[in-house]
Amino acid sequence: MLYSRHIRQQKSTADASQRHKRAIIGAGCVISYKRLEDDVERTFSQLSPRIQRHLESVTESSGLPPGEDSLARITTNWLDKRRLVEDQAAALDMQEVEHVAADDPRALLLLTYSGSLIAIGIRRSSGRWFEYASIALRDDVPDLVQGDSVTLSADVRVDQPAQFGDCAVTRSSDVLSIRTFADDVDPQEQERRLREATIFLTNGFVKLNQTLTMPDGNIEHFTLRSMVQYIARKNSVTQTQARQLIDDYLQMVEAGALLGERAPLGRIGRLYYGIRPPQKARVGRNPATGDEITIPAKAATAVPRIKFSSYLKQRTAAVPVDDQQQL
Repeated sequence: MLYSRHIRQQKSTADASQRHKRAIIGAGCVISYKRLEDDVERTFSQLSPRIQRHLESVTESSGLPPGEDSLARITTNWLDKRRLVEDQAAALDMQEVEHVAADDPRALLLLTYSGSLIAIGIRRSSGRWFEYASIALRDDVPDLVQGDSVTLSADVRVDQPAQFGDCAVTRSSDVLSIRTFADDVDPQEQERRLREATIFLTNGFVKLNQTLTMPDGNIEHFTLRSMVQYIARKNSVTQTQARQLIDDYLQMVEAGALLGERAPLGRIGRLYYGIRPPQKARVGRNPATGDEITIPAKAATAVPRIKFSSYLKQRTAAVPVDDQQQL
């Protein structure tokens, strides 16, 4: 696949300098939304023929204009998704494997060639918790299929479809990668990490897909509306019910802080208020005229504060920062 003509055209455009910008979509993961096409060409040539054919097929059915530019954008999108999975798996201490037996008790995270994420919980006597997020190139809330008593009908292997029992989805597309946990990780901790990875990656994939439909737009995926839609679909409730639960939680946090408590914000930290000491009257200057003025005294006041958790600080510290992002 030749990109040379396309590269020359892109380098001459006014927004070529923007192609180095990086956008953070979550703690510990940075996505390069617009790489230079020569990087994409070099990487594309190093991919397996199967993946190359897959990307060409996705480009043809994507609805994007035919040509090298669209293939470059689809390739970048696919590479960014793969990197997102790799970074999140590393942050949660998940291992990549080629094969998992059907009776393996550990939780699993599968990424398919078609861009779907499949979360499979630990094995219980009643079956496994299951969530299948069909994302592909969707730029809104993905289709979700969930279950609480799903079984693996066969061993799971890379480059083969995964098969499920007691589930609305009986067979996936071919599996691109398998992530799981070390044997000594507590089963409940495995599922907690798996749910965290699923929420992060599902929304991360959707945000990446928005760069295809709105490549130069102001992308805001984590709006209240989109979060309500996602939570409603993920928990099989109406959007009205999801919004009410979110509002009730936030009102409880607000009430707790105003009543002098350190209200919990999950692993983000705690919300509370502190006291700003009183200020005496003092002499200052009007910045517009330079005239001397008297700034009146202020009584002690309560001000809202957030104490961020050590967990969030550690995750945030792991986010790479380039020169353009420095304050």
